[in-house]
Amino acid sequence: MTRPAACRPARSTGAETHVPSPALPLYVRSVIAIGVCAILWSIPALLRIPHPFVWLGIAALALLTGNFTMKIASLSANISVTDTFFITAALFFGPEAATMAVVLNTSVVSMRRGHNAERIAFNTAAPALVMWLASHAFYAYARIQPLAQAPTPVVQLIGPLLVMTATYFLVNTGLMSVAIGLDTRQAPFRIWRQHFLWLSLSYLAAASVAFCVVVLVQQVSLIAAAMVLPLLIVFHLTLSTSFGRLEDAQRHLGDMDHLYLSTVETLAMAIDAKDDVTHNHVRRVQAYAMGLARELGVIDEPVLKAIEAAALLHDTGKLAVPEHILNKPGKLSESEFEQMKLHVDVGADILSLVEFPYPVVPIVRCHHESWDGSGYPRGVSGEDIPIGARILSVVDCFDALTSDRPYRAAMTSAQAFDILRERSGKMYDPHVVDTFIAVQPRIAPDEGDAEARQHAIQQIVRAAKAPALSVDVPPAPSAPAIPDDVLAFVTLSRMASGDHTVADVLALASTLLRDSAAQSTMAWYILDPATNMLAVAHAAGPAADAVRGLSIPIASKLSGWVAANRQPIVNSDPALDLGVQAAGAASLQSSLGVPLVSGNVLVGVLTLYASRPRAFSDGQCRLMEMIAPHIAGAVAHARRHESASLGQHPNGDKRAGAGPLRLVTAGR
Repeated sequence: MTRPAACRPARSTGAETHVPSPALPLYVRSVIAIGVCAILWSIPALLRIPHPFVWLGIAALALLTGNFTMKIASLSANISVTDTFFITAALFFGPEAATMAVVLNTSVVSMRRGHNAERIAFNTAAPALVMWLASHAFYAYARIQPLAQAPTPVVQLIGPLLVMTATYFLVNTGLMSVAIGLDTRQAPFRIWRQHFLWLSLSYLAAASVAFCVVVLVQQVSLIAAAMVLPLLIVFHLTLSTSFGRLEDAQRHLGDMDHLYLSTVETLAMAIDAKDDVTHNHVRRVQAYAMGLARELGVIDEPVLKAIEAAALLHDTGKLAVPEHILNKPGKLSESEFEQMKLHVDVGADILSLVEFPYPVVPIVRCHHESWDGSGYPRGVSGEDIPIGARILSVVDCFDALTSDRPYRAAMTSAQAFDILRERSGKMYDPHVVDTFIAVQPRIAPDEGDAEARQHAIQQIVRAAKAPALSVDVPPAPSAPAIPDDVLAFVTLSRMASGDHTVADVLALASTLLRDSAAQSTMAWYILDPATNMLAVAHAAGPAADAVRGLSIPIASKLSGWVAANRQPIVNSDPALDLGVQAAGAASLQSSLGVPLVSGNVLVGVLTLYASRPRAFSDGQCRLMEMIAPHIAGAVAHARRHESASLGQHPNGDKRAGAGPLRLVTAGR
């Protein structure tokens, strides 16, 4: 007898928790109700059973062998050889007698195992219903009386017995597949095909042994039929050994699969740490991709495994992309975008060196292809794009849109859905988009241990992203002519060895820059090496009040990115530094940031904010890059002078006997 272990609460397996479908209790109770009707129908027939002691003997053998069940660990099911005795009871005594034999067996076994009342009821009613239906199918086809009442030539039993076995197998495994499917939220047919189809051999074997018992009883004697018992014992031991080996093999495969996924996740974490803005992005994409794949009806196990791995590894090629491009808070230039596009083929080529047991590489290579063929790197279109790549591109876009980025704040889900609908049929498969929008709330990932994972990533980031204060400054681009402002700054840097403070230098620099940065607000962020924080030491211009008092960590926001990467950025969004509300209140729409580097030491960042979109030209950016080293040198000289005059070490250590530290106020 093969029967489900139903009526269980949600169970946890590792990090994943399965929550049963709300329909499971209704299904269980419906089966119980129908099964009870079959039992009530069968009870009166017990009074009319011929040879009641023989029936009790068969029921007792079924109960005895019911103790020798085999648990299938990979399923919620048990298998025993009791089916032989149930089929035998049906052939000799009829459907009702066989049904009651099943009731006697399953209720006692379930109570002995300490199951709760609902589970005992299900484990009793469901097998009884199955036997009642299978036995009636036998007699409807055979059109005979039970063999205990009217012996029948055994040849006439073969066809009806096959019908009974098929009915018994299909209904029994069907009920189990539906129960397990509702319990684990999987397709019942998929469960039946993968785990129960092969059990047809077990049912056929039970029917064959029952047929042998009938032959021996009719042609020899009941005593001769008892010789079948050793055969059943051998059958049980053989089956038990086979299942044991199968479970060991499945357990080993599960362990290897877990190790494989852990290795993949470790590599994904390393990739995640390279990108400042996508921490936990691949984890969320993986959860969305797996949930969406199941909602779309993807049941092929290799494809699901490929999606699971590809979701973690689709950005492997970003290892070859410079970090200042990956984390740039603004639109990439054409050349930068071309370099970014290379990550698709680079990642696929890297992963092709790994002998994945699943088709991971095609998904990674196509995850930036578009439905209409306008994507990259090869312009694949429509259903020629692997389903995993079509799923991945949609969920990847959604998670990117709903996450904070250096170049914009996170969008709401509704805003992201609008963008997905706009791109549906162009960039994305319309069916995938529609399904994702419909099921997104249901498949949204549970962060779970995301906090611990985030901490691990931050440790990597802190080690890999510490400000490189000793890195050589890239040569400033040349300009065709040197404006008067540049000469003024050269003079300023020479004067800085006199009695000037940092505030004096910045105030003078702001005055000299008024014409070159007309209508702009200047914010001079000066680095505190002790805290790795950039603080506004001076602000000038129309929106100076909006930026005074700002502090930004290195590698964070717009100005922090400029400092960490020592790269200028043109026409980015001021809201990345100031916040959406502050930038909106000050009507700031574009910004220009350049690093202030003296020699090989980072001093700070000059950021200009303007009220017009795309207010800054490439020529202005080059001019600021030329001016920046001279300002940085002047600031560095002034800081050393201040520290010496106050008896303080340049890093902030106060020397013995020194006076109080002089504070530099923003906007002086």
